[in-house]
Amino acid sequence: MGEAPGCLVRYGLTGHVGRFAVDPAGGLELGRGQAVVVRTDRGIELGEVLVPATAAASGDLDESSPRLLRAADPEDLDAARRCESLRPARFEACLDVLDGAGWDLVLLDVEPLLDLETTILHVLADPDADLALLRARFRSVADLDVVFEACGADPLAAPARTPAARGGCGDCDCSSGGCGSRAAEPEPEPAAASCGTAGAHSGCASCGLKRR
Repeated sequence: MGEAPGCLVRYGLTGHVGRFAVDPAGGLELGRGQAVVVRTDRGIELGEVLVPATAAASGDLDESSPRLLRAADPEDLDAARRCESLRPARFEACLDVLDGAGWDLVLLDVEPLLDLETTILHVLADPDADLALLRARFRSVADLDVVFEACGADPLAAPARTPAARGGCGDCDCSSGGCGSRAAEPEPEPAAASCGTAGAHSGCASCGLKRR
């Protein structure tokens, strides 16, 4: 497939930034700050253009890439305002479903999308939760199609201090050969991340979990 022109768009409650293909035959002239409608892996959303269509923004986009659908029209903007007005009631409804399910998921916020049926749930996730079963419960109990977006630990929290390697004093870089001490033993290889662990995750068919 040939390369498609693209642009960088900010979308979503938590400020995702994505590269979206633009139909070159559409004649759409984009400007920074323009409201647009995009199709993401979460659904149909309102976004804001950060970088208009340029070679730098195009990257390796092709016809299969996420797409910018159109400039936002008054109906799209009305739908976005309705989404915002729905958030408090949608939050309470989702909280009721989670409480009734008994899973240890902390609901941080909700984000209705432009179709007004799909709702993004921003959660602190329990890795043992059966999210596929929970999504089915949302459909049956609240008639909502939900997508779970897991948020990690507080990025401002102070990181735990890494213990000095064996053979070092802990006050300098002696574990790498300074101070005349023996070199540190090699560290074990980290375990491979799984679907329920922290880290980048674009979601999977079995759990529906999306991580930033």
